[in-house]
Amino acid sequence: MTQEQIIDSLVKAFRDEPRNKIIINALDLCKYASEELDRELTPAELASSIAAFEDGNATEQDESIVDAATSLCHQVSNRCWGECEDEDNDEWSEVDISTEWTDFDSEDPSELSVTMYQD
Repeated sequence: MTQEQIIDSLVKAFRDEPRNKIIINALDLCKYASEELDRELTPAELASSIAAFEDGNATEQDESIVDAATSLCHQVSNRCWGECEDEDNDEWSEVDISTEWTDFDSEDPSELSVTMYQD
């Protein structure tokens, strides 16, 4: 699945059942971030990087992994809560969000997810 397909799928799910939050699972985060990083990203790597980031011990590599995954959060939230500024170029207004990472410290990294809230 391409980045655009992942975004479209998440936006469609949100539009089918709008809520005040958006939840993205580890599989979608890793698929999207893998394209950003130009390499395969596993849920275990993502979970480890998020844990390091949350603990304040993130390396440059951890930060780039979290940034790549967070990019999906912004793309989806802009399309769900923002305004379309240019339909031909698929440009959306930026929306301020808060992210809450969950289950990154679980024994099963595939349980990791992020919940986004509009600020």
